[in-house]
Amino acid sequence: MNPGQGRSGGCPGQAGASLISLLVALALGLLLSSAVVALYLGSKRQFLADDELARVQENGRYAINLLRRELLLAGFFGGLAGSALPAPPETGPGCGATGRWPLGPAPAVDLQPEYRGGVPLTLGGVSLDCLPASALQRGSDLLAIRRVAGEATLANGVYAAEISAVDSGHWYLRWREHTGDADWWQAGRIDAAEAAAGSGAWYWRLHPRIFYVRRYSAAPADAIPTLCAEGLAPSGMLTQCLVEGVEYLVLELGIDESGDGVPDNYLRHPTAGQLQRAVTARVHLLQRGLTPLRGYRDRRRYSLGQATLDLAGDGYLRRVFSTTVQLRNAAVWPLAE
Repeated sequence: MNPGQGRSGGCPGQAGASLISLLVALALGLLLSSAVVALYLGSKRQFLADDELARVQENGRYAINLLRRELLLAGFFGGLAGSALPAPPETGPGCGATGRWPLGPAPAVDLQPEYRGGVPLTLGGVSLDCLPASALQRGSDLLAIRRVAGEATLANGVYAAEISAVDSGHWYLRWREHTGDADWWQAGRIDAAEAAAGSGAWYWRLHPRIFYVRRYSAAPADAIPTLCAEGLAPSGMLTQCLVEGVEYLVLELGIDESGDGVPDNYLRHPTAGQLQRAVTARVHLLQRGLTPLRGYRDRRRYSLGQATLDLAGDGYLRRVFSTTVQLRNAAVWPLAE
């Protein structure tokens, strides 16, 4: 009888070899599973980071282009010089203690650099008490722009394309070229004689806005900094929030000291007199993501022109957006008397 006879299972040592193979297979499986999980988590983090960066880029570009267009049109009043603008109406809505902005005499481009608290006061001397002071982002600039629409609602008695009437209750700059008369008019009904081709009547809708950064979007609890604007509505000033994630707004004005139309220097804190000699503006925005990224800490120092920001290390992505704008209209006329 052979020594191996009577043993169940076949070859000697087979059971031991199978156990080792099983352990090796389990170890390899765990390693492979860990690698797959790590790859998945890494891919998910990268996807979230790319998605957040795309949102930052999109919002930042939109915000900087919006402000660029506003500054290009700042001071445009249908071809009228500042000295030819009408006197403000005796009563009317507006911003400021006397309610004279934007219908009263004020710079076409005005600002308060580095807001630090209290009622904002612009370089042009306008008290912007219509703004929510408690919600304004400290250290950010405020920008006030006066202008009319880029196209006349009624041009020499003819309505613009796809327009058949004025917007009831809104304010217009009304100008009659035959007499040279101009006044501010709160829209009611246009006289039939003026709404006839060749009448010489021009109506330009007023589009003034004060841009600022608010510390929240929909409610204080969301803590999403947002670019907002205060605009003139029929019954007063109306808040409109435009772009979420805008954390800081910084402006530098190019001042023409020599009178050749070229900026000699850029200032963050020009005087009221220098404000009238501004021919260009540099706009800087710090755009923040809306959702923090897990495992990411932002410890960068950000330069927004002459301003430098050191922010707490949080998990938000940020990017700086900048542009330089020529003040085509605002620089050619002084304050109305």
